[in-house]
Amino acid sequence: MVLNEFPDLTWLKNQANSRFENKSGWKGRILTDKGWPTVLMNVKASGIFRDNIKGPFSLFGNRMGTSFVNVDNRKIRLKDDCFLITNAGQNYTLEIDEKLSAETFNVHFGERFADDLIQSQSLSVEKIFDQAENSSPVFSFHNRLMRRNEKINQLIAALKTNRDELREAELLSDLFIELLHDELHLHRTIIALPSLKKSTRDELVKKILLSVDYIHEFYNQSLSLDELARVSCLSKFHFLRLFKMAMRQTPHQFINRVRIEKSKELLSSSKLEVKHIADSVGFSDSSSFSRAFYQHVGAYPSQFRA
Repeated sequence: MVLNEFPDLTWLKNQANSRFENKSGWKGRILTDKGWPTVLMNVKASGIFRDNIKGPFSLFGNRMGTSFVNVDNRKIRLKDDCFLITNAGQNYTLEIDEKLSAETFNVHFGERFADDLIQSQSLSVEKIFDQAENSSPVFSFHNRLMRRNEKINQLIAALKTNRDELREAELLSDLFIELLHDELHLHRTIIALPSLKKSTRDELVKKILLSVDYIHEFYNQSLSLDELARVSCLSKFHFLRLFKMAMRQTPHQFINRVRIEKSKELLSSSKLEVKHIADSVGFSDSSSFSRAFYQHVGAYPSQFRA
């Protein structure tokens, strides 16, 4: 179900607190079950402040513009090239500045959608989340910015125009599995960290992901090791060592990868000159951009565009 307006906030909070006990959706829509329904919020808005909503498993993103999501005591800027996941039962606040209009595309997955989908996957997935064979899945994703890849963009575009309920369920299933695979990759990296207790690993990754979010937001600026370490609340060389342990690459390598992925989008979707793209994604000149692009992609920017 795609909504093009935000439901009344008081009504939504009451319904969320009662788990939609009355099976009533926005504007009198009759729901088949109790609990959060699946809702896709495609809304053009500005001057929005929707505070302290206890939501379902959700994906927050924008087709255009900038919004802010407050979750887990953090205020996260969300631009149109990234998205953010919140977990079932987490309280979130959504803000859109009155001077920064945005077109949202937020996906609130229906209650038990994520749990049921994980249960339907292979036993190996269950083992990764340390589930007993017959137990109900209990899991959570890291609240982090994730870059939108081509497949996710295609799924979101299809969901925006789809009007068939069966097709919507299939697309949402594909979208969730794509998110799950990315989270599982991070999870495998975490559990492979050497000689660390689980609590230590979790704290380490939480600190490092602060810098990862910062890189996604400011990748087009000159970022220093001191700056990234400060964001992660670590000393400079502790940060460098721990980032390499957690992300399996240096901060410089990670920043370059983010810049190259953004430049690929611009090369495909715009007619900007290569030197302007190099500058817009944070490279000092077109020569260094071309070298870095070739190292990552195996072709120069002009060849990739052709």
